[in-house]
Amino acid sequence: MNNNSHAAPSRTTILSIKNKGGVGGSHIAMATATVMRMVGARHFTTALIDLDGSTGTSINRIGERDPDGMILADQTFEAGVPAFNVLRKEERDKLFDITEIEDRFLILDGPATSLDTFGALTENLAAPEWVEHNRACGRSLIVMIPITPSLSSIVDVPKAIELFGPDAHYVVVRSMRGCSPDDYVLWDAPDFPDRYGRVVSGRSKARLAEVGGVVLDMPALNAGVLARAEALKITFDEAVGSTQLRAAERISVRNWLAAWAQQLRGIHGLLGLDAEFAWRFA
Repeated sequence: MNNNSHAAPSRTTILSIKNKGGVGGSHIAMATATVMRMVGARHFTTALIDLDGSTGTSINRIGERDPDGMILADQTFEAGVPAFNVLRKEERDKLFDITEIEDRFLILDGPATSLDTFGALTENLAAPEWVEHNRACGRSLIVMIPITPSLSSIVDVPKAIELFGPDAHYVVVRSMRGCSPDDYVLWDAPDFPDRYGRVVSGRSKARLAEVGGVVLDMPALNAGVLARAEALKITFDEAVGSTQLRAAERISVRNWLAAWAQQLRGIHGLLGLDAEFAWRFA
């Protein structure tokens, strides 16, 4: 089995999007881009775009730096993290330009409130037009929605499905940081009424099932390991072999990425990869 075993290329856009901050959306985008670049570098290209501008999480944590450690203004698509601010109305039409790139995988890291932003990109453009433009560019669209056990994140799921419509694929990613699958009681409840008898869950899990959506679990990376890697300005791919991290820290990052790769194996069909694709790091 080797990485030559994959389906004929079909370009894919992956949008990590949410309204609620603090749900791990940027880590999903960064981990996905890192895994795709590491396991498929010889076979396809993966671009990661930070939609929170030059101050966004992705560009500042895994973007390319100069010899002095400063973030380079001109980021490359191959290894860096180009950025623009989708929350600024005058920059939103760049979404349509970036969708036209030739890279096999285009991963977009959407900031908090970006879900609502796609409801009205400009006076004449909204999510349906961007979905259609992906299709016109030969790209399939995967909308990844990060959630925690909190209701405020779970209700983003039906909102996203309504906004992006039937031509997108939907993947809900449950954060396992500080929790377990058993903590997703509101997600698993078919109807969750508040104290006044009003159903507030939005029937999110059932709505996802109706559109054939998928649920993945984002494994937790040890908080201390993550903190040291970030402070040292070591990217996830570098951390696997960095001599500036202790052996246990390097192995922790490697195992975290491998665990996420195993989750991504569950959507290899959506990614245009066949079941024989090897999710192994070189």
